[in-house]
Amino acid sequence: MPSSVLSALEFLLQESVPESFVWVTYGDDEYLHTLTLQKLRKIWLPQPEDELNLSEFSGDDTTWADVYRELVTVSMFTTHPRVVIVTEADSFVSRYRAELEKWVSESSRRNILALSVHQWLPQTRLAKLVAEKGVVIECSFSKRKHPELVSWIKKWARQQYGLILESEATELLLESVGPICGLIDQELRKLAGLGKKSVTTEMVRELTGTWRTKTVWEIIHAALEGKTAVALSEVHRLLEAGETPLGILGMMTAMLRRYTLATHRYLHPLPGQPRVTLQGALSESGVPGFALKDEEMRLRRLGRHRAAQLVHWLRKADAAMKGSLATEPRLILERLIVVLGQPEAADGRLAPL
Repeated sequence: MPSSVLSALEFLLQESVPESFVWVTYGDDEYLHTLTLQKLRKIWLPQPEDELNLSEFSGDDTTWADVYRELVTVSMFTTHPRVVIVTEADSFVSRYRAELEKWVSESSRRNILALSVHQWLPQTRLAKLVAEKGVVIECSFSKRKHPELVSWIKKWARQQYGLILESEATELLLESVGPICGLIDQELRKLAGLGKKSVTTEMVRELTGTWRTKTVWEIIHAALEGKTAVALSEVHRLLEAGETPLGILGMMTAMLRRYTLATHRYLHPLPGQPRVTLQGALSESGVPGFALKDEEMRLRRLGRHRAAQLVHWLRKADAAMKGSLATEPRLILERLIVVLGQPEAADGRLAPL
């Protein structure tokens, strides 16, 4: 990692953050992107009424004119800056690289721009300008070395949930769930719900069942293979075992991001490099070698259009479950399962929300 780039793992544990008018989060862990942007929003816009100063865009369907209009708007009712966040911004950066370079080099620093991308090439002029004037945060988890992950989990558990994890308990948690940040955070939240400060290996073993993770994989596979009834049956089994719809969605999100990352890698080869195969893209996204053939089949059935929409669907479902829609969380989850197995959704005729 270049010296000018911060690790999201380190950044999330820091009490203070540097001041800057341009931020970039990049990497393959969607949950770390989310946590990083959530932390920044709380710092930039600390009061509920400050949310009026926030504008969020999806990079796939917004223009520079839309973003620039917000960046040059003066806040009338607060001293806080206006904040513009562009998620899934890879295509946005590609389309408006010249405009972004000009803005970063000439900005008055009045307002804040945050770009969330999968890939960020440090040798480009834009990246060099951002490194000089802004902050770049790498959001990767599974690529980190095992000791670093164990150390971070222990620190995160203490900071966020007041938990003290024994070293063996932390090792067991990471082994049981795998190097998936969203799932680990979810399990820590469950452990915090036990009301005990110290966490032992026995507590982890009892609460963090690998069968839950295995079942969610089975739900995703059944849905993508068109076996909707089987997928819904497994969902109901998890719900009956005490899992929540939001918890299941969190596990699905951490797993489905592999398809999103692989699709983006396949469709957008790195400059000067040959296009990777679909299996190569899946391998880079974290799919083990023995599963590549089956995962390629599922991703092809999902289709590039639906794979590109997955992140948006999952975010909408998460927001809806947390109260943005007056719909039962269980129904939202079931709709998502149904749509995953419907080829008609490829052209936008079906969506979970």
